[in-house]
Amino acid sequence: MIRLIGTLLMLTTTAGGYMFYDYKMSARMAGGDSAQELTFSEYLSHLSGRVAGLSAAASTSGLPTKLADMLPRPPEGWKARAVAPEDIDPFLPSSKKKADKAAVAALESLLKTDSGEGTEVATLAYQKGDRTVLIRAVRYPNLIFTGFAALDQRKNLQDMGAQFRGTPFMTVRGLDVTEDLLPEGFRGRLFLADVGAQIHLRVLAPKRMKDAELVAFFETLHVEAMNASVIDKAEGLGKVPVILLASAMADTDRDAYYAARTARAEEEARREEAGRKAAEAEAASGAAAEDVGISDMIGSLFGGNEPKAEEPAPAAKPEPKDADCTTSKDGVKRCKVGATEG
Repeated sequence: MIRLIGTLLMLTTTAGGYMFYDYKMSARMAGGDSAQELTFSEYLSHLSGRVAGLSAAASTSGLPTKLADMLPRPPEGWKARAVAPEDIDPFLPSSKKKADKAAVAALESLLKTDSGEGTEVATLAYQKGDRTVLIRAVRYPNLIFTGFAALDQRKNLQDMGAQFRGTPFMTVRGLDVTEDLLPEGFRGRLFLADVGAQIHLRVLAPKRMKDAELVAFFETLHVEAMNASVIDKAEGLGKVPVILLASAMADTDRDAYYAARTARAEEEARREEAGRKAAEAEAASGAAAEDVGISDMIGSLFGGNEPKAEEPAPAAKPEPKDADCTTSKDGVKRCKVGATEG
């Protein structure tokens, strides 16, 4: 019995310690420097969603769950390796003094192997001769997309897109890929896509690479696994065995393709806004319920909320004895008091 009690105490202490640590990490991921930014009730409400997300990912048969395993396989003749700081040098302008600082920062970010606590980053460099293609994917924490603790961060991720001049490039199994045309002087082509706003993909290729050559990198991107690993999944994404390349289309087909992409983007924006509004409403109702609960608790402790006993109605005055009463037509009762017994 003593051993059983000791085991239970140890498990309880371990679980409590883990929850405290996870709560602190969740608060920091939600954008705050301390746990004050995320209430414990909010943390508990998100915990079930996070566990469900992990269970769903683990139970998905045949699909990779690690982000690195979802990146493209090296095309024939190419080899994959870890990125190095000098990998972006061939993409920068010959003269760095007049180079656009925002564009330089965008390319340098492809070398980062960490994007904050709770994120998963996968970056590879594909090498063939003197040509290098950099691919980086970042998956942000489920917490941002499962409730109302990090709505600002969720909106920032949903609004993230081309920094310079975006143009539709291709659609890979339902995933729209955009080329962000870098400023003049840069010797690279930058491509971007996102899955549920939770996974963000960036591809940097030499400027001299043609569109048809780049298809080989995108065609083995595991879009279905990416879609399965995010909170806001898109139905059928990754299962459509079609790759559409804008530059290979006729003019009329390309116009229709652009229109379809615009419609999808607008629908997605409406859906994301609706989700944020629902989370805001949930936060407001939860805060109101929490305030009422605290008020009731304080009242019960100090007796402030105890219902007041109803005061008894005043007793009717008894009519004098030996009273001779009559009621007139106007309803007024008049009484004459007779002589009392002496």
